[in-house]
Amino acid sequence: MTNLILTPEWTEGVYQLETSDLIIGGPDGIDNRQAIQLGKRTEWLKKEVEKRAPNTSPAFTGTPTAPTAPQTVNNGQIATTAFVKAAIAALVGSAPATLDTLAEIATALGSDGNLKATLLAEIGKKASATDFTTLKDLLIGIPFPYPLTEVPSGCLAFNGQTFSTTTYPELAKKYTSGKLPDLRGEFIRGWDNGRGVDSGRGLLSLQSDAIRNMNLSFNAMEQGGFNGVWTSTPSLVSGTIKIWNASESGTTLPGSIGSLALNAEGTPFKLTTGGFMSANDYHASVNLGLGQETRPRNLSFQYICLAK
Repeated sequence: MTNLILTPEWTEGVYQLETSDLIIGGPDGIDNRQAIQLGKRTEWLKKEVEKRAPNTSPAFTGTPTAPTAPQTVNNGQIATTAFVKAAIAALVGSAPATLDTLAEIATALGSDGNLKATLLAEIGKKASATDFTTLKDLLIGIPFPYPLTEVPSGCLAFNGQTFSTTTYPELAKKYTSGKLPDLRGEFIRGWDNGRGVDSGRGLLSLQSDAIRNMNLSFNAMEQGGFNGVWTSTPSLVSGTIKIWNASESGTTLPGSIGSLALNAEGTPFKLTTGGFMSANDYHASVNLGLGQETRPRNLSFQYICLAK
């Protein structure tokens, strides 16, 4: 008795024994044909399985592939080269090509062999959460111009209103009265603090508008004719301010010459004695823009502050 000779081979179909088949033994006998076919298949399958990596600690060869997971996946799934490259690209971001590898970063830091310690030391020099909180508390209550009408959350407008010192304890440290200044339509001026430019004022004190005194004088202007009739164009003996229109020469001034303006309403000068003019009734608004206050050119913002 001997074993069948089997070679690895895959053939389609398995021979079916017929009732008319004679019992014939031997390696080529009909009674062994099915066994040989199945045995060859088994040998072929065995060889194919042996080519595969084992389930435990497989050592892949060639170019094995796997599905590429999205960057949001965080589990035990195999990471393909495409997944890794995408993750590195996201980490590098917009870094220049000369600083997109650890070696290049190390070189840029002076080829430091202890890169980790160097980086940690540099990070330690940056502001901490405590430093940020300190800076934020310092800025609480400081006016800054805001370009919108809606006051953002965590801020208050300077509208002269009272506030809760319990709700805003840090703000109350700077405005102990529990009331914010009213900065609507106001300019902010630096505190004099002993300089002598704007002396006699305390912090947060309100100052009204004012203008420096203006002393003007001109030589007398001659008048011709009588009964208030001008026979020639009056002119200043000296000076450059025009106070009379040449077209009005020869006209009669209404009323008394000694107290009426020389020109139409708004003229900056007025006669004070018959036939003569002095500058005791000069109006700067005739030459400058007329307003209820003295002011420079400006742009309006809303003053707000951080509140805590």
